[in-house]
Amino acid sequence: MALPSLLGAVRWRRLTIVAVFIVFIWMFGLAPHAPEMRTKVAGLSTSSHMTDTLILPPLPERVPCVGPRGQLLSESEDDALWLADIDKPYPVPFVGSHQDLGLEQTWMTAEGRYGAYGYKDERPEYNRTRVDWERVDWGDLQNKCFEANAARFPEAAKKFTNEKRIKLRNDRSLESWRVGSRTWKEFTPTRRTALVVRGYTGYKYKPEDLWHIRSLIQETALASGGEYAVVFLVHVKDKDKKIFESKENYARALEEANIPPELRSITVLWDENLLESWYPKISEHATVFQIYQPTQLFALHYPEFDHYWQFEMDMRFMGDAGKYLDAVGAFARNEPRKQSMERTSFFHIQDKVGSYADLMKAVDKANNGSSHIWGPLAIPEIPNPIGPPPPAADPREDDFKWGVGEDADVVVTSFCRNVTRSPMWLFRDWVRGFDKSNSNPPRFFCPPAVMRGSRALYLAIHDAQMRLGLAVPSEATLPTFAVWHGLKVSYPPQPWYLRDVDNVEQRELWFRGGAAASSDGWVGPDPEKIPERGLTWWWTSKFPRRIMDAWFKLEREPDNAEQKDLPYVLAEKDGEIYIPNFAMHPVKT
Repeated sequence: MALPSLLGAVRWRRLTIVAVFIVFIWMFGLAPHAPEMRTKVAGLSTSSHMTDTLILPPLPERVPCVGPRGQLLSESEDDALWLADIDKPYPVPFVGSHQDLGLEQTWMTAEGRYGAYGYKDERPEYNRTRVDWERVDWGDLQNKCFEANAARFPEAAKKFTNEKRIKLRNDRSLESWRVGSRTWKEFTPTRRTALVVRGYTGYKYKPEDLWHIRSLIQETALASGGEYAVVFLVHVKDKDKKIFESKENYARALEEANIPPELRSITVLWDENLLESWYPKISEHATVFQIYQPTQLFALHYPEFDHYWQFEMDMRFMGDAGKYLDAVGAFARNEPRKQSMERTSFFHIQDKVGSYADLMKAVDKANNGSSHIWGPLAIPEIPNPIGPPPPAADPREDDFKWGVGEDADVVVTSFCRNVTRSPMWLFRDWVRGFDKSNSNPPRFFCPPAVMRGSRALYLAIHDAQMRLGLAVPSEATLPTFAVWHGLKVSYPPQPWYLRDVDNVEQRELWFRGGAAASSDGWVGPDPEKIPERGLTWWWTSKFPRRIMDAWFKLEREPDNAEQKDLPYVLAEKDGEIYIPNFAMHPVKT
């Protein structure tokens, strides 16, 4: 069968038919989010088993919201990002593609990027309206924005409040919280996504941290008309505070957590007592092993979201964060299920493989038109996976149509690897809860553990960990459980930059021949020598901090003594330094 390009005519015709059908239904008065409509839309795009595919209609136009200066963001230049038009070549990412992701190629100075959020507001020359940030209530602004847009959402969508909902588990609650039997299609969509930013008590907040969080809230929750909500999920490290034993203990811990006043109304606390209460069959709850358990419980107790991004404090979006996440979500939605896991194992390096459509063709050729994962990857411990069965027994019968238009249950931000083929991975033997006869189940890890998961997936993981004690390390949790359950996984081509971009050996260690060098459609084993960690997106790297310092015009010791010049990612003109549009991690303050 011919392989369509990612945005090819076949798919556009298909999506156009869906859109026309949606308008037809709307004209005849059917509620836009009623179950009847969801069934018909799904049935239009599929046949037989594929009636399980859920394709949701676009939401109505966003209603502008009020920002921290008391003005509508659509009318306030002081709340805006100030983009620059400079005559400089745009840096080509080492991995990923702005064009294929649908991401704007913007330039900004530090003032243009963070001026709206307090950058240099202590200086006399600050040329925006100043804000008393301690009087800002981001939770209130988010909720007023959602209320202004409430008519756009289904009834299942609710505003987020941080009242103490999360509870310790007890025997009486056991049956009422068992959710694993619910299938993927039985969750009523809310059309909202939570951006869960992880924090912890004792953290020393720097101005840069607050510029970042303010920008995240304004550019996602407020600019989207409530499609996103930012939540600050804070780890109370002192278990002796017993925050879930009484409302007073919880309130006292919240007061003592040293959380900036502007963020308190979006803060939710957790501690290890909570994890031990819900997951007694798993002995290790440290973040390196179970970083998603707090988010699982947040998804359980806060059902007003369809998806939950898990973010770290040391992330940065160098362009508009909301538009970036919209682009990532749209790409994942329009990606087919077929060979999606195989594609996650290969880097999209433009000068090696061309466009993302070219990468798809190369991966398809390496797999001879088939796929290693087609529907749930069955394991004995999960006899009833919640995902849909595939539309045909043989993946070669699918012309890259299954899953197109369907929101991904997992969006990863980096490549994935097959654990059984990765002898270098530190946690390859860490598996819990499995019988000796199945001590090495199929698993996939995607570092770092910054991913988006659907509520259906989070609750399926919660159920398996609570009842059976099934556990894999943090970087493997979401993609592995998704594969076991037959849920959709996507790795959009987000732009990364490599510090040593001219080092051919380094580039080849990451590329490793690509799909053309694969004997079976998967990427080969990890190299014996781990490539240098000079990446803008990785679990450990000093390069992002170096870029930020140069952009802020700060002097710090560079991570590479030979590289004291301006990082090539940045551009300089008339004494100003400009940064392109991409995301970075980690950026330590």
